[in-house]
Amino acid sequence: MKMYGEMRRVEHADNARKSAGQAVKAIKAAEEGKTVPDYDYLPYFYSRFFDLSWEFYGDNVGESVIFGDTDPKTPKPKFGTYWVKDGKVVGVFLEGGTKEEYKAIAKVARGQPSVESLDVLAEEGLSFATKF
Repeated sequence: MKMYGEMRRVEHADNARKSAGQAVKAIKAAEEGKTVPDYDYLPYFYSRFFDLSWEFYGDNVGESVIFGDTDPKTPKPKFGTYWVKDGKVVGVFLEGGTKEEYKAIAKVARGQPSVESLDVLAEEGLSFATKF
């Protein structure tokens, strides 16, 4: 994983498709005496079940910061978790998000922005991602 500077095994169909595409590009480029940029995959997992869905991007290491509505009685809750390691957000999970919100959390996981305070991050919640 280029973004983490180490080899990892990622068992997900999205990674399988993208890494296969990267292999084909690299083989064709090598045949032509060219090179391709390194494979730079953002780990991604998801689940969709009728109108329930969640997405996760990045890594789940470090301190976790929970945000949103975690009340199980809420009909359509929206909640998530940021993972912060060495002062940077390295992973994000979101349940019940919109397409735009899922794109925002992916951008945060890839960009690994610094955070000054876990408490402030918890207060900002999803807005931290949508304004990034």
